[in-house]
This record gives sequence, structure tokens and C-alpha cells, in this order.
Amino acid sequence: METPDLIAIGEIIKAQGIKGELKVIPLTENPRRFGEVKRVFFHTQSGWQELFIEKYRDLNGIILLKFAGIDDLTAANLLGRGLIYIPRSERPPLPQGRYYFDEIEGLRVFTTSGRLLGVIDQILETGSNHVYRIQGDGKPILLPALKSVIQSIDLTEGKMTVELPEGLLEEDI
Repeated sequence: METPDLIAIGEIIKAQGIKGELKVIPLTENPRRFGEVKRVFFHTQSGWQELFIEKYRDLNGIILLKFAGIDDLTAANLLGRGLIYIPRSERPPLPQGRYYFDEIEGLRVFTTSGRLLGVIDQILETGSNHVYRIQGDGKPILLPALKSVIQSIDLTEGKMTVELPEGLLEEDI
């Protein structure tokens, strides 16, 4: 089976109950999105398998999925553990001004004066806001992902423009 460009949305961790449900740790900040997904791809030793979701339940952040054709505990255990994927083209659109991590990672970051700071190579999830790790010529820069800092994002150009908080760079101190 040839697969499209895929992105991981969850990780099957174990079978749950006698009806073939599987416990899944979501890899999305909004687990309700599993209710919008109809099919997923799962990689087994024999290759990619397309699975169709019959039912989903959210149990306090852990997702229970029931796939067509997996109707008992034995069949669920045979599927095993691993990541489940959807085609990138089928992921739900986000509201205006919101972006998926993989859309942000790799963006070139410029100041409002046009100075290239580097490329976002990691997004750190902190309690109050995300932090973008920018790798440039020197030490990495940790930039808070705040509306007051992020001036614009242009995915077509692969570019983010920022207004640096005073004192963020060592040369500003």
C-alpha cells in the first residue's frame, strides 16, 4: 500500500476491554479531533495498514478507539502498540492565527528590522505559552510565543517576523 504524506496523531499503548477497543495517547492538544477522523494508518511488520474508526471515546485525555474488523481483545492485542497516522491533507484546519508545530518548525526568524536570527528547530511546551528555540550562528535563542512578540507568520515564505523583548539577546544586556 502506497501511503500519502502522513503525520502521527496518537500512540496505541494497549488493548482495552473485550470489545476490541484500544487505548491511545493523543499527540494533539485537542483530543476531540479524534471524533472528526474516519481513518488512520498504522505500520505493522507486514507494512502499512489502513484502519477505519467506528467509535471513539475520550477518557480524561486518553482516547479509546474502536476500529472496524477489530472486534475482540485478541484482535486488539494482535494489532500491537505503535503510532497511528493520518494523511497531512486530512488534518483539521486550525482557527486563523493558529498553526501546527510542524508548520512552525523550520521557519526562518527575522526581527522587525530585518535581521535574521536563525531557524526554529524546536518548540517547547511550557505551562503558560510555548517557547520557540531558534538556532542561529551562536547560542540558541529561546523566544516566547506571545502575540506581543510574534508580529507575523508567512508559511508560504517560510518566515516569521518578531519584535524582540528588550534584554532577550546577550548583546542587549
